[in-house]
Amino acid sequence: MPVSEWVPVSLALLILAGRFAWALARSDESRQSIELRRAWVKRVLAVPGAEILAIQTVRNSIMAATLMATTAVLALMGVISIGHGQMIAPSAPLEWMHGGGNVKLFLPLALLAACVVLFSKAVRLYHRSGYSLGLSHGSSDAARAAETAAISELTRAAHLYRNGWRTFYAAMATGAWLVGGWMMLVTTVIIVAIDIAAKIE
Repeated sequence: MPVSEWVPVSLALLILAGRFAWALARSDESRQSIELRRAWVKRVLAVPGAEILAIQTVRNSIMAATLMATTAVLALMGVISIGHGQMIAPSAPLEWMHGGGNVKLFLPLALLAACVVLFSKAVRLYHRSGYSLGLSHGSSDAARAAETAAISELTRAAHLYRNGWRTFYAAMATGAWLVGGWMMLVTTVIIVAIDIAAKIE
């Protein structure tokens, strides 16, 4: 691979890493999100008949995480198909086995695989929180333990879902490297700019 191509690729990777590190460093907003989620759980459990709201909210979260897991799987299959095609036809434009083709395919493959894991684990935790919310009524020790578990599960699921999205962004950016290094840099700048403008946390 030409040295000149590593310049935009390195810049793109630095931008992605910087954005992710900056998001992780915003501990104040993370604590605020946890407190709001805790207050929501307590409010829902304190109001009779609000169980429907809790179940609908959890169901919507499960559907969102499931959709993203499915999207990541489809994208993963697409990248695998590209890699398989390049191995069959090594003289194709991506020059498989030459010029860093292995690395170009490995990065989006690894990131998309991570997306599948993150979103799938989020689905599992959202599902478990439904049981915890159903057991959280009353003043017994079991009810209080179930309420604590529901808050913890929802918080962890939200954390996994958020990181799944950021990993998906990185997968899209590294996937653009299959076209070229400068395309990866442009795609990365656009994705990060949209992420910052939309204040996705």
